[in-house]
Amino acid sequence: MTLKGTLKYVDLGPGQWVLETRKGKVSLFGDIDTALDGREVEVEGDAVDGMSASMVGGSAVSVRSVRAKG
Repeated sequence: MTLKGTLKYVDLGPGQWVLETRKGKVSLFGDIDTALDGREVEVEGDAVDGMSASMVGGSAVSVRSVRAKG
């Protein structure tokens, strides 16, 4: 799946990457470059079934790649 939105690091507990999309927040799991924090990005990944979306709500995605837009 491909998702677009603003990438943000949420410093709750152990920390969590979140993609803020037009449809809501998506928790991201995987290796993400900290330099992309706050940027508009495109994320390629797979939905994670049965996983809690941590403290930020929304769905969860296992990340394959993240690219900055623009």
